[in-house]
Amino acid sequence: MRGYHDIGGDEAGCIPMEELPWLHWEKQTEAVRNLLGDGTRRIVSLDEMRRGFESFGADKYKALSFYRRRLEAMIDILVEKNVITREELDAAIAEQREIWGSKPGEGSAA
Repeated sequence: MRGYHDIGGDEAGCIPMEELPWLHWEKQTEAVRNLLGDGTRRIVSLDEMRRGFESFGADKYKALSFYRRRLEAMIDILVEKNVITREELDAAIAEQREIWGSKPGEGSAA
């Protein structure tokens, strides 16, 4: 049985052949993932990332962009492994919003 994330071979229409620039937060997400998964730290593996975003459920999976899925999966795994807590993450986000003056959903990963 195919999962909602397995779309290989499905009709998808034309594929845009244009280069899309990475957004800053996307680069940061990838950089953090690389640091967490490097040979020294091995905190979050690619297999764990895949398991993470393949367990979102179809609605959440389809609603998020590629890098937002990676970010959400990385957070879920870090919480699951007790590396961080949701409360610590929420506090750190609130602290940075105070510094940068942004509100939830504004100027962040979409």
